[in-house]
Amino acid sequence: MDNQKEVLPLRIIAARFISSNELEGLAELDRITADVYGLIQTKYLVWWIAFSAALFASAITLLPGIGLTLAGVKGGEIVAAIGLIPFGLLLAVVSYWRILQYGSMRASQPQKAVYANPDDPAARNLERLFALLQLETTPRAFYVTRNGVKRYINERYFFGSLRAAYVSKESPVREVLFAPIGFWFSREIFMDVDVDALIAQAKAKPNRGAPKTYDYTDAVMSLIEHPVVRAIDVNKRGNQTQIADLLEDWYRTKGGSIPSRTQLSLYAKLILEVIAKNRAAKS
Repeated sequence: MDNQKEVLPLRIIAARFISSNELEGLAELDRITADVYGLIQTKYLVWWIAFSAALFASAITLLPGIGLTLAGVKGGEIVAAIGLIPFGLLLAVVSYWRILQYGSMRASQPQKAVYANPDDPAARNLERLFALLQLETTPRAFYVTRNGVKRYINERYFFGSLRAAYVSKESPVREVLFAPIGFWFSREIFMDVDVDALIAQAKAKPNRGAPKTYDYTDAVMSLIEHPVVRAIDVNKRGNQTQIADLLEDWYRTKGGSIPSRTQLSLYAKLILEVIAKNRAAKS
């Protein structure tokens, strides 16, 4: 069993929980996490403005007040007392975002996850993965510091209502997360596990080739050796739109259903990443 273990990003493990086709699983994760971020984006923006304002007000009143008091300047205590007001607001703002995720100041039990559609089969499979990660008996996930040191995290990291953000590739999405202790936690997470055994334990049901509305595999194969794709500069802006246009043209010629522009863009992004990785390997 041990020789089937792999060290993989949590995002890849989650993709395999969703689909036996890893690329399709990643595209589904991008869709799910983009929808989650869309639900809380405005709320997070308002929270961030309130946090920044309270922090700034605390910095220009409380800190100078403490400094004046220590220096024995008359009126320093009054300035410091005034500074306690925005500082109290700062604590309240921080507490609000923690409580929003964990239900209280302490991460004591799993919260109901935020999804655009909780009944989505992909979201349900993702929750089966998180249900395992919430158990103390499951192999612990970890992140790697800039110095290359592994830091293991416990099951409470996956109790929060915004836990889907852990499997997003986009840092703005991951940055909405608070750790159970401390503040922001946007690290990429890894696990050393046998993914197939984990899927069986979770009783997840990845898409294993059931009839699909959109045939992504044939669409991608249509781009192999395509002159536009071969000539593409991966560092140039607009490439994602160009590939999405090619995919859309292919679907249109087949006369079937055409995926939404968002879905096409997500898949085009994955294709560009593969192209960039392959070209880097050749150089």
